[in-house]
Amino acid sequence: MTAKPNTHPCIESAWQAHRGELRGFLLRHSGDRDAADDLLQGVYTKAVAHRANFCQLDYPRAWLFRVAHHQWIDQQRRARRWTGEETPEIAFEPQTATPVESLVDCINRALPGCAPDDADIIQRCDLEGMRQADYATHHDLSLPATKARLRRARQRLRERLIERCDIIFDEQGLICCHSAHRG
Repeated sequence: MTAKPNTHPCIESAWQAHRGELRGFLLRHSGDRDAADDLLQGVYTKAVAHRANFCQLDYPRAWLFRVAHHQWIDQQRRARRWTGEETPEIAFEPQTATPVESLVDCINRALPGCAPDDADIIQRCDLEGMRQADYATHHDLSLPATKARLRRARQRLRERLIERCDIIFDEQGLICCHSAHRG
């Protein structure tokens, strides 16, 4: 889909950034390429129709996925295949970059501002993948003490990220979206 003369750069930018994962989402749920493409066109059309409001959105990806989800439900209702049960949960959809993965820049800026012990345990265990038992051994800690220290460090980092990146959590407590560009 190419830019139309009456669209705004904010729509085109969001569309180019999320079109692929939206199509994948719709294809997985519709099971048909043509149906997924039709639904995808409907999502784009709604974005263009709501262009004034769309350009004011803090989280255009979340809005696009919500519209895609509703487009799919409407298609199922029209085809009388949807019973109102087991609607797909967008939070669990595989993506090219999950919201957590896209927080890398914010984490890299926030981690040096954490207490040295917090930054060390998060860096080693969460970012580098060191086993907690190995961390405990290297730092003369018990495994329960290491787990407690990591849990507290994660909580403090979480609070820092919420403050610095405007993180929003979904109903399951998973990161939905954020603005990692903030300082």
